[in-house]
Amino acid sequence: MESVRIVDRPVSVKIRDAALALGYTPLQARIIAGRLCDADVGQLPALMNLQMSGLTPPDLLPDMANAAATVIAAIQQQWPIILISDFDADGASAHAVLKTAFRDYFGVPEQQIHSYIGHRLRDGYGVTETLTDRIIAEAPSPALIITADQGSTDHERITRLRDHGFTVIVTDHHGVPASGPPPAAVACVNPVRADSSFPDPYIAGVHVAWLLCCAVRQALIAAGLLPASAPKLGGLLDYVALGTMADCVDLARSCNNKAIIARGLALMNAPARRPVWQALQLATRSHGPITAATLAFSFAPLINARGRLDSALGSVDLLMSSHLPEAEEMAEHFVEHNNERKVVQAQMLQRSTCQALQQVRDGASAITIFDPQGHPGVHGICAARLVESCGRPVAYFSPKAEGGGITASLRTVPGFHVRHALAKIAERYPDDFLSWGGHAGAGGVTLKQEALARFAEAWAAIAAEALSGQELGPEILTDGVLEDSPSMEVVEELMVLEPYGRQWDPPVFRGAGRITQLRPVGDGTHLKLVLQMAGADYDAIWFGAAENGLSPVAVGDDVTFAYGLEINTFRDKTTLQLRIKYAVIT
Repeated sequence: MESVRIVDRPVSVKIRDAALALGYTPLQARIIAGRLCDADVGQLPALMNLQMSGLTPPDLLPDMANAAATVIAAIQQQWPIILISDFDADGASAHAVLKTAFRDYFGVPEQQIHSYIGHRLRDGYGVTETLTDRIIAEAPSPALIITADQGSTDHERITRLRDHGFTVIVTDHHGVPASGPPPAAVACVNPVRADSSFPDPYIAGVHVAWLLCCAVRQALIAAGLLPASAPKLGGLLDYVALGTMADCVDLARSCNNKAIIARGLALMNAPARRPVWQALQLATRSHGPITAATLAFSFAPLINARGRLDSALGSVDLLMSSHLPEAEEMAEHFVEHNNERKVVQAQMLQRSTCQALQQVRDGASAITIFDPQGHPGVHGICAARLVESCGRPVAYFSPKAEGGGITASLRTVPGFHVRHALAKIAERYPDDFLSWGGHAGAGGVTLKQEALARFAEAWAAIAAEALSGQELGPEILTDGVLEDSPSMEVVEELMVLEPYGRQWDPPVFRGAGRITQLRPVGDGTHLKLVLQMAGADYDAIWFGAAENGLSPVAVGDDVTFAYGLEINTFRDKTTLQLRIKYAVIT
């Protein structure tokens, strides 16, 4: 692959000065100013506020009053409640929020609540034809259906459900068609609707589902069906935090997401926490408090792996388990699923890397992969890895498991909006598309087999136009040289800005030094190093550095490197450790 560029982030002087005026240290202000732009300066206090009182209320979401009234009518008539959600961690978390709220907060008997999650391989994303067939054949009616993390583009299937006696409420955060939300739904609660007054379009699907439940609670109290002292739904924010972190939504420009994650983490680390969090800690061998990084890199991959290779209903069962031994057993099975996913992923990347390299050499601005042996459940991860290594948008296709056609997951680089690109291609070649959807950073599409070449050409052409003037290729953004020496005090200073996540990336610095010690650890692909900088030695770890047993650096090399700071606890000893992101010999 191309060599990785180490690039310093541009810094907004307006944001830096505003952050200093709010009392942040020069280092903290610099970090903030590298993640926000001049246009965000007026919102800076709200964007940095982690207090629950700063959350946007649910009534600003479109159709919320109608949705809440419809839910209350269904509860009063004792209708069955049918929950449909996506198969990823955001969808599973939203499913757990809805089911727990209806059962434990609103008094709906559990036998009255029915769960459906489309199978990634057999059904595909959304309220699909096969999922709709199954609900019509199996589910009782009349009934209320609530979707979570999907439904905004599924008008035809929602119409069928309506015509068979189902009342449908859509809760979602994905893009809405230009024609508007599905008219067959009695409500479409979605912050990205063109007519939405909700000021934060970056919240996850689980957050939208939670806000619906908050609105229902308020309406039940107003109708005299719940006492004013009824518990609030803040106790569900651990689920919301997991789904928000797992779905990689924007943490920088959201006035809600960081606060939601911070509160959710507090619940996960509380003594009276749900069994799932302890079970996932044991299964992933996570030590110390659960952090945003724990959710992103340890818990979310396990939850997602279940939906990639099997039915995601098991993810909801794990999240809602009330017994620790049961949760531990389920979590261990999830580890097995995740290990299977890793094997499949490695095989797919080995096959697809040559295709990607050739397209880079041919000058393509965006990459299209067709993998005849690919597993659709692992498309997204492979596309993301290729984006990292190629620095270009990637569409990763394989044959659809059932029903014909080819299906893909799409991932992107800054400056290229996936859903906008898909909309342009679908407008140009409408007969080629069986389904499509997504948002700025990711998407999915199912095409007719013969449409692949047309899609690839259009995908690359749109990327070339959108990214013109932008240097393509893999890069690592840094916050420049750390002016003070790395220390535990600096780590604590940076922790003030947590939680970190997408668009609010953990601080990464650029350094220069000499490697004085080096040894492989773990499975041999990871390197443990000692780096000498400015006369001081620092322990460091570089995960995944060695390929085929070959290290990219050696003892005695002078290197320029990108690194983060972390606290390493081993055998009850806590020390500072540099986490190397990339290094190049100088």
